[in-house]
Amino acid sequence: MKHDAFKMEFTPDELLYLLFKKKICPRCGGRMEKVKEYETRLGSEFKSSHGFFFADTARVKYYIYYFTCQECGAKYPLSELAKQKE
Repeated sequence: MKHDAFKMEFTPDELLYLLFKKKICPRCGGRMEKVKEYETRLGSEFKSSHGFFFADTARVKYYIYYFTCQECGAKYPLSELAKQKE
């Protein structure tokens, strides 16, 4: 299936975690690996500051980041890890 556009969204905390923080599992302290997955959505599902997303009828590849622990196998979404306070 061909996609017409792609979209990634990050809050400031998520971007900070993704770029600078150490990726350590909250459960066991093991090393975590980044996994990038995507969902196919319609462009009309996204709002922008100018109204709707520019590609209202387009198929959009919406990326979601997860982190998987290599020790215990736990899987965490980026949004959950960014909310944790160290």
